[in-house]
Amino acid sequence: MAAVTRSTSWSDYCFKIIIIGDYRVGKTSLLCKYTGREYRAPGSTISVDFRVKTLQRNQKKIKLQIWDIAGQERFRTAVASYYRGASGVILVYDVTNRESFQNIAYW
Repeated sequence: MAAVTRSTSWSDYCFKIIIIGDYRVGKTSLLCKYTGREYRAPGSTISVDFRVKTLQRNQKKIKLQIWDIAGQERFRTAVASYYRGASGVILVYDVTNRESFQNIAYW
């Protein structure tokens, strides 16, 4: 099991999750859908986007910090520091784009 951060504020547990994958594979769409936020017009994330979702499980509040990492190659080295401390990673690829699947190895 991944490391869990015990929070003393408004949640019992906090998990840092990062979403990574190639440019324009749907990372931001996935994040917006899951967090209940309105999806903005297609575009690209510049460096990093961040959202929080709080869940209630077994009378515990669980905070998910979800980081949407930019998929452009020029940001790959800049965003590496966001990986530190992550409890989980969601790798996203476009099923209609074989190259995006093959590029998962780079992430």
